[in-house]
Amino acid sequence: MEHCPLSLPLEAVLHRVRTRAAIAHVAAAWLLGVAAAAGAADGLPETPAGAGGVVAVRVGDTPIFRAEVDAVLRRVSKGRALDPDRESRLAAETIEQLVDERLLRREVDARQITIDEDEVSDIIARMRGQLSDRKIPFEVFLAESGRDEASLRGQIRLELALNRMLLPQLTTATLDAAYAKHRRELDGTVVRASHIVLRPDPGRGADALDELLRRAEGLRTSILRGDVTFAEAARRHSAGPSRRQGGDLGYFPRHGAMDEEFSRRAFALAKGEMSQPFATGFGVHLVLLTDVKPGDVGRDAVRPQLEKLVLQDAIRDIVARGRRQTAIEYAPGVPHFAPDPGPDQPGRRVVVTAPAGVAP
Repeated sequence: MEHCPLSLPLEAVLHRVRTRAAIAHVAAAWLLGVAAAAGAADGLPETPAGAGGVVAVRVGDTPIFRAEVDAVLRRVSKGRALDPDRESRLAAETIEQLVDERLLRREVDARQITIDEDEVSDIIARMRGQLSDRKIPFEVFLAESGRDEASLRGQIRLELALNRMLLPQLTTATLDAAYAKHRRELDGTVVRASHIVLRPDPGRGADALDELLRRAEGLRTSILRGDVTFAEAARRHSAGPSRRQGGDLGYFPRHGAMDEEFSRRAFALAKGEMSQPFATGFGVHLVLLTDVKPGDVGRDAVRPQLEKLVLQDAIRDIVARGRRQTAIEYAPGVPHFAPDPGPDQPGRRVVVTAPAGVAP
């Protein structure tokens, strides 16, 4: 398993030119989420003024046009041909991020938060200066990030509005609560885990993931019943090289060593606990946490990380509430994720709404 940190040139430039940028990375993480999924780093554009064409999704009374989705897909795929399953999942990820972005904008509008355009212009001017210092023309930067100045201003405007809306939540009480909740992943704790990874058969197509989840659940049941040990199941069934050690991965920290989703799942376990089956880009996993070595890093030393966690949670709450309260309608033929059945049943299914009168 390999951890591949993302390169976010646009967000990095935005971050450098802000004077109060605590939310910058968090907001960008939502706006750049689909790029992250594809290993790219382009921001999602603000809805173009007067945009028209075929509607892919309606978020309340706000449309998302197919042209917007297609533009993001072209950027993140960089012109590479994708297999149909990967293309469908990438489209669903793109649409999910665009919906989230619309929900954030709706919340900003509902709270009547306005941003002075002079503030946006000041950030643009500082961006131009920093790019000029690096001998990068502003127009080249825009072209390489797949946007124009209007969409860049839209992103900056949204991030500044999120700053204004969410920074008051960074209180001593919320930071203390976040440290207590996330202490294991912040204080230098390392864990030891074993895992079983099942990889899909490329010929199985759309059914491959569901089949692997069922197989992993069967293995988990057998292990819990005592029919087989975790180590023996790993030796027999795991597709990873750690199978030769009964699935043992050794000790690793919360960040930087493993795939993010894998590490998050492992650190959420108690010693001796086995995870539910879950999917990453490497396959479907079962994880057994075998040991924990607590760290000793204090709260003040990790304040920037705590701020990010508090603000991420706040943004997730806004988006989750928006999804509950806002009608989201997908046009026929548009790939999107079925409602998540819950944190213990991952592996979201991509679905496509059939046209009226056509059996799915």
